[in-house]
Amino acid sequence: MFDSISASLTHKPQVYANYDTRNSFITNQIAKIQSVKLGLTWNKQFTLAIGYNWLNTNFQTTLQDGIQAELKTRFITPFVEYSFLEHKNIEVTIPVHLGFGTSFYQDCNNAIYKRNFIMMYEPSMTATLRFLKYFGVGAGIGYRLMLVGNREIQEEFNSPIYVVKTKIFFSDIYNDIFKKK
Repeated sequence: MFDSISASLTHKPQVYANYDTRNSFITNQIAKIQSVKLGLTWNKQFTLAIGYNWLNTNFQTTLQDGIQAELKTRFITPFVEYSFLEHKNIEVTIPVHLGFGTSFYQDCNNAIYKRNFIMMYEPSMTATLRFLKYFGVGAGIGYRLMLVGNREIQEEFNSPIYVVKTKIFFSDIYNDIFKKK
């Protein structure tokens, strides 16, 4: 693995941009974490990026004072992805997120309660099937492990992760349009 990453790094990097949703559970309820990522990819095999992530599922709770609030989380993730198998139209990758941010409750007046630092580790494995020249579908599984959790909130963030995705190969579209001219 390290030899192939070293070999990939000898190639010219390309810009990597991505918007995605990772699905998981928070206290036994389905939760969607959305993210935007920007970085570099080398030889379509090794990617380094940074992402901004947020919880995009409504988790209502009643705080001690009878205040109705919604669980929120926001975090930055240094992100690496290694593509260890490419065969015909199939690609298998290992994406890893290391998240640093906060979780908190927010009421309808935007007041924030119980805000604290969190840190998480999310390794996973995904497979993508390219079914047309520029499009693919994929799925994956992984696990979110809270390295530092917010002890003031009641929800549990440690959870399996599952990914169902569609993929547009923008770099291939770009290369076909601009590089051939």
